[in-house]
Amino acid sequence: MKLNRLAIFLIGFAAIVAVYFAQRAYAYRSSEFTHGMFVCDDSNIQFYEADMTLHYYVDGKEYEVATHDDTRLAFKEVRVRYPKGAPEKGCYYTPGRFWGVAALWLIIPFMLWGAIVFTFFNENAGLQLSFSKKSKEDHLIKS
Repeated sequence: MKLNRLAIFLIGFAAIVAVYFAQRAYAYRSSEFTHGMFVCDDSNIQFYEADMTLHYYVDGKEYEVATHDDTRLAFKEVRVRYPKGAPEKGCYYTPGRFWGVAALWLIIPFMLWGAIVFTFFNENAGLQLSFSKKSKEDHLIKS
């Protein structure tokens, strides 16, 4: 079987996407969720972003996390995600932030993978893979 450089690129592309989804799924599955509220530390909320504190409760204990976020979220109930066993590391959760912002980091490995494949493989060149079943006699001769 011969793989041209486009096929090699697509296989690497699929591997990068699979690793991304596996890592994000692991992070999601090893998280707990609760509800919290942003409290604005600045008395002057005229800008779209400000220093705020995210307040939330886990098992009856209050946690506070300093953050810099959108002021339109101030004093509203939000969903908080934290790692199991580490409730002090909570953060504001939305699917767009959790999956989408992390997906932007995929640009770097995609660019590197594309540069490697399209630089080191000629257009007509490819990768030759061959699979053959060895007989018992071949195994004995090489041993």
